Amino acid sequence: MYFGGDVYSSADPFATALGHTDGKVSFIGSDEAAKALDPEAINLAEDFLTPGIVLAGLVLDADTASAQRLHDQGYTHVHALGTAEAIARFAADAPQGLLIVDYPELSSDSSVRASTTAADFLALETLPETQLFVLVDSNERLGAVLERLRTDAAHAQRHGYRLLLGFSIDEGHVEALGRSGVAITLDPALPQPLSQLLVAGAQVSFSHSQSSPWATVRSAVVGENGIGARAAFNATTRFAHRAAGNPDGGVLVPGADADIVRWRVERLVVQVADPRVAAWSTDPRSGTPGLPELAPDVPLPTRIAL
Repeated sequence: MYFGGDVYSSADPFATALGHTDGKVSFIGSDEAAKALDPEAINLAEDFLTPGIVLAGLVLDADTASAQRLHDQGYTHVHALGTAEAIARFAADAPQGLLIVDYPELSSDSSVRASTTAADFLALETLPETQLFVLVDSNERLGAVLERLRTDAAHAQRHGYRLLLGFSIDEGHVEALGRSGVAITLDPALPQPLSQLLVAGAQVSFSHSQSSPWATVRSAVVGENGIGARAAFNATTRFAHRAAGNPDGGVLVPGADADIVRWRVERLVVQVADPRVAAWSTDPRSGTPGLPELAPDVPLPTRIAL
């Protein structure tokens, strides 16, 4: 049981305490109730508890950060793409508390999840019956992939196809991405039409190229096409879980997995996206769970061991 902090939970936007039992969240609420339930509850000293952050698309190569470093940055799940051998090496070094969701290269015996390049995907005669993650490297290839998916959109949606888009998406693809029903993972550190994608109904999660996941969230919020901080945080948590076929992940509510990270933060605010500035408010009457202020001059949150 933890008390004396802030908890990011839709179950109670004013929660200051959380308890978990046998790997599941068992309590969300006030300090008084928490201490009544457990006199030995741990004082958070005003730290912030959130669901773990998901790195939703990591292509394993020689420059990939170690699993331990990613865990220290606050990730609890990594969607790893690469050869079976590369994924096995990466997973072998993963600390407890970092779950690797693997997407090995597509082969004849792929049964659950697999990854492939756009070029190889376009060369397939039939769409695989597996949860396929397609690595797309340009807007030109994206157009061809979307056209291929359109020929059997129901199959792609039924099997949970995804696209990893490693470039700045052209706005001309926004409507097609929204209509496709296929989840997309992108890096908001690159210029992206994020607000347009969400309006079009695209299912967006984030890859991360920066040293802190909160820098990625900040990149999604601040800028001409920035989105609200809550939407950006959802893209790093619950939407990434949905993309991997886990619709119940990425939230802190009673009965959910106790996938918890503790952060030291400057202050919590409610943010609304604006193309000119980031508008921050500390007004608790909004009834919306606060998130760390992500203005450029404010230090990013740092992970604290539970």
